[in-house]
Amino acid sequence: MVYKVLQKFNTSSSIEAFQPFLLLLKCLGLTPFFSNASNRRLLSVLNVIILLLIGTLYINGPCRQIRKDMLRFQSSPLAVNSRIFTYLMGTLVYHLTMLINFLHRHRLRELFQAFVNIDRELQQVGVRINYRMHRFLITAGMVCFLSGIFVTSALVYAYKITVLNNQPNFDGRWYYNMFSFVYYNAAFPTITSYFAIVLWFLLVRFQRLAMAIRMYFPTSPSAVGNPSEFAICSEKEQINVLKQIKILHDKLNDVVELVNYCFSVQITFCVGLCFVIGVVCSFGLFRAFIYRNELFYMGVLNFIWYMYYLFFVLFFIAVGSKITREGKRIGILVHKAINCSSSSAVINELNLFSQQLLHRSPVITCGLFVYDWTLWYTMIGATATYLIILIQFDVSFPNLVNVNATAVYRGST
Repeated sequence: MVYKVLQKFNTSSSIEAFQPFLLLLKCLGLTPFFSNASNRRLLSVLNVIILLLIGTLYINGPCRQIRKDMLRFQSSPLAVNSRIFTYLMGTLVYHLTMLINFLHRHRLRELFQAFVNIDRELQQVGVRINYRMHRFLITAGMVCFLSGIFVTSALVYAYKITVLNNQPNFDGRWYYNMFSFVYYNAAFPTITSYFAIVLWFLLVRFQRLAMAIRMYFPTSPSAVGNPSEFAICSEKEQINVLKQIKILHDKLNDVVELVNYCFSVQITFCVGLCFVIGVVCSFGLFRAFIYRNELFYMGVLNFIWYMYYLFFVLFFIAVGSKITREGKRIGILVHKAINCSSSSAVINELNLFSQQLLHRSPVITCGLFVYDWTLWYTMIGATATYLIILIQFDVSFPNLVNVNATAVYRGST
């Protein structure tokens, strides 16, 4: 059954495997809609017009939500200002990402073309990549996170209808408001997923490179004199394969630098946005548990939104950290091959490769910090610190004692 499903996702390159997600990026305005045409000037004008139209959808949702929150949280000016800051920063991140991806459109195409070239050279050393599985996993992941957006949105509307008795208003602008809401909430998972998929492509190729080393060189004492555990080849063939592996490793590190260049700014802002959302939603959850009014469920739902967003940040942090570990693992395999090899020429080439690994190891970074688990621990500590500060400032307001947000919120919508 799984094999029949994978047959429908038959692909021959990483570019074809990425096509389903590329379609989503175009619909959300996160990449130019048109890419192939003879008249490039006309093409650029059409892309700019489409991006401006989609950009209005990112603005409408936060503006409507800010007007509601100014009435909803009148009892706490700090809560109002923190939520407004979150919406404004989110809108800034989405428009900044649209602009940067448009300016880097040529380099992003070079990035995927580099994957195609590297895959072709990996095939020359006997290593292949299952593109059908890649396309299947990308499509399945898209369906899952889009379903999560719609499910969480349905919970919000169910809360408004059942708890707040706010019946939906199907006026002439309801469809525009609905699309702006979906666009605004789908942008952050899509931006981070874009980065995570590119990192995943890198991780798979580093793993295949390590597989090639294990195929042609003995990496354990038991493999010495036992050619069944690795490819049977002569000393000359081992040297030729090792030269190809060194070139592939160098090209992969060039791709790592290109990824850092193309995604550093927008992903840094996404991490900052996730941190701000975490502080604000944790603060809202604290107020919900303290005062137990009708906004209690909204505070819980907002925290669920935060945990959903946090999952995508954790995903690319995990993949980025694993790429760094995979680079170190290749170095370990090379030194094991040095210890197990008996040819002085092969050992000399392996030593040169070891020096290359020392000077060029893959690191996913934006320049300010590395995307690994250290960043995650730093975010947790900073969130706890700023949450305590917000709570101390909030309880200092005298009007917080007489909280009557229920009546105000019922009349806000």
